[in-house]
Amino acid sequence: MKKLTVSCKKGVEKLKKRKTGHSSKKKRVLHLKDGGTVTVCNFYWLQKKARRFEKNFTRPEGLQVRTNIEKQSMYAPLSQARDYYLEHLLRSRGYTFRDMFLIKNPFGEAPLTALALFVTDAPCRVRVTVKGNIPETDFTSVLPETRYHRVPILGLYPGRRNRIRFELLDSESRVTAERTVPLRTRPLPQDLQKIIKVRKVSDNPAFENILIAGGIDIKTCVFDRQGEIRYYLKRKPKGYGIFPLSGGRFIFMEREISAPSFTNPHSVQSYDMDYLGRVRKTYLVKNGAHHTVEEKTSGGNIMTAGSSMEGHSEDLILEIDRQSGQIVKKVKLGDIFDETYQDMMDWAHINSASHYAENNSVLVSMRNIHSISSVDWETGEMRWLLGDPRFWEGTSMEDKLLKPVGEVPWFYQQHAVFELKEDFDGNPDTKHIIVFDNHWHKRRKVKFFDKDANSYISFYTINEKEKTVSFHKRFPCPKSKIRSNAILCGEKNRLYSMAGSLVTPIDGSIGIVQEFDFTSGEVLSEFAVEPGFFRAHGFEPDVEALAKPMLACRDYVCGDLKRPEPLSDEEYGKLDLQEKRRVTEESIDYVMQEDLLYIHEIDHSIRRVYLFGKKGKYFVEFADTYQTMSVFEEAEYYIAMWLDTLPSDYYELYLDVKGEVQNTGKYISK
Repeated sequence: MKKLTVSCKKGVEKLKKRKTGHSSKKKRVLHLKDGGTVTVCNFYWLQKKARRFEKNFTRPEGLQVRTNIEKQSMYAPLSQARDYYLEHLLRSRGYTFRDMFLIKNPFGEAPLTALALFVTDAPCRVRVTVKGNIPETDFTSVLPETRYHRVPILGLYPGRRNRIRFELLDSESRVTAERTVPLRTRPLPQDLQKIIKVRKVSDNPAFENILIAGGIDIKTCVFDRQGEIRYYLKRKPKGYGIFPLSGGRFIFMEREISAPSFTNPHSVQSYDMDYLGRVRKTYLVKNGAHHTVEEKTSGGNIMTAGSSMEGHSEDLILEIDRQSGQIVKKVKLGDIFDETYQDMMDWAHINSASHYAENNSVLVSMRNIHSISSVDWETGEMRWLLGDPRFWEGTSMEDKLLKPVGEVPWFYQQHAVFELKEDFDGNPDTKHIIVFDNHWHKRRKVKFFDKDANSYISFYTINEKEKTVSFHKRFPCPKSKIRSNAILCGEKNRLYSMAGSLVTPIDGSIGIVQEFDFTSGEVLSEFAVEPGFFRAHGFEPDVEALAKPMLACRDYVCGDLKRPEPLSDEEYGKLDLQEKRRVTEESIDYVMQEDLLYIHEIDHSIRRVYLFGKKGKYFVEFADTYQTMSVFEEAEYYIAMWLDTLPSDYYELYLDVKGEVQNTGKYISK
């Protein structure tokens, strides 16, 4: 599979095709003791078989570009072609329950998954179980009644022979046939080995499996109550990890494709993906997205955070249309706050934003001003503000502050703020919110900080009618200076602390997952995560959705990205191109996916991209921001531009590198 990934050449990361390292592209047949067979294939076999169908699912625009730049296929048409071939294989009726087909890691992204295909004479349901070390660690799914069975298999152990039990169920849930199939998997990659340490485990945890969504030094992965990794993604997303959605899907933010900004370069390309690794859409956000993704409604639009690039970053709340990828609404925090704290580039630092349909509001957490706000999503106006009153004393924002009732312990540099469906007080005029209070103040110090040694999961009661806030309860947890989240499982009376960036390591680990009894506060389960993480969740995939074939779709690239603009004759005349040297910087490299162009750089080194055609001259501007934080000055990533609006012509590619126009020797013809 051609994919956007990272390799190293003379210390410089580049976007390249990963060499598979596997020569086996053939099927092999296992003969089982019961007399049946299983035909086993791997991803590379499917990749070869499906290759001839890729053009059938590729956008016409992507087929009209010729270039001497390395071309790579986009994920969505690759997924569709492979899924199409699997459906064709199933509908051919060549495989039965007795003689079934099984492919490991069918889409090349999730090595501990598989997919079984077979047809039964009559419609029935299928129950599939990956046998665990103990019964409590079985991975079991039941799929709807059909004759044509696509059976997703999740929860395989790495580096061993797994036992997978298939059972056919009648309308009364009685087992009419069963068989057990062995399947061997490859070992974990080195960076995932022995990273989970079980310190304590409940007999009946609320989450049987924990999803580590991602982080700087960890792949997305899932571990069970024994600390065994049972799922992982081959590629790392951006450090924010993946963001679970409904229907067994998630948003995967591309790690290596970013927009230069005043601070942290943010991902401009994300994928609507599922746990088998199938990609349905590629979303483009011109100024980048970061930190948070939530569905506005189940299966509906996406709420995320962005950057205005108007002298500030990480200061926008965005609503993105799920189908078109267009930003349908945005609120710039600088427009609803006074100027008191708009004194640095990343003055707000949004780290969560979630929509609530009851009153069409968005609850937003702003780490760098130690505050939470509710925004009216219809008008874009602030409904109320929550934070330590001393922080806002004497400012024009005081009238928006919720008034504390009784003693209220305050939060500092908080993360992951959400409304709860639980009702703690029976009052119809109140609502409750959960806050992971990092209780830290490195980004914006405050003189009244109490230097408490703990972080907290805090619960507050909001009375919007009376404009008040009261304290409900809080749970102390080890100090986590950044990242982290908390999840209340009210129906099970459990609370999870997902502390992802500990100040003081525990058991040699900088991440800790704790399960509390919500009533007593007792810690029932505790898992140390050695590399730390961004957020964690319960792993509850929608396997029924994973069993459905993909629908053909050519509108898989959507949203907005930087595009070429006409270059005036006057500007072109000022460029002396006769003696311009060829690009020699080792950091610069080029990749094209259909009509999208990616150029690798070290942060802000490329100021402009020029496309000189026979009929017209164009440029793409990248000098509209500058770096203000030294920690990002050596960041390496691909800048991206969309050539969909570029007129048909033959273009030579030039770059302005640190103020000098250079010839790349590359061409693009449309």
